[in-house]
Amino acid sequence: MDSLHISAALSVGAVEFLTYEKPEKSIFRTKSIQVISIVPESN
Repeated sequence: MDSLHISAALSVGAVEFLTYEKPEKSIFRTKSIQVISIVPESN
């Protein structure tokens, strides 16, 4: 599903992709768009 979301973002010209996924997830391996995690940091 992540690849579909990235493809959709690219198709509309997005330059950043915000996600609730943790930075360790595979979605962060893409080089075609900057992926930004909005998961709150643990204390």
